Amino acid sequence: MHKTLQETLKTGWIVIGVLAVMTIAEFIVAVAVDDKTMLFALLLIVALLKAWLIIQYFMHFGQLWAHVAEVWDGILSNDPEADREED
Repeated sequence: MHKTLQETLKTGWIVIGVLAVMTIAEFIVAVAVDDKTMLFALLLIVALLKAWLIIQYFMHFGQLWAHVAEVWDGILSNDPEADREED
């Protein structure tokens, strides 16, 4: 499932727009909410959503996730005999 450059750029601009809207929402929440606990909870949720969007779409973590399992399998197996055979 390879995207064309145009599709990738379009997705990037959409994500940037969503991040901008979320930043505006953060500001409005910060100004409007007086309860410190509620303010903290709301801002934390928005910050985590924004972090997930950035990690997923700009740091391309989703593309790497398939390879993470392979790396962990190699680390966890830790077979000294297999290491000697590769040398």
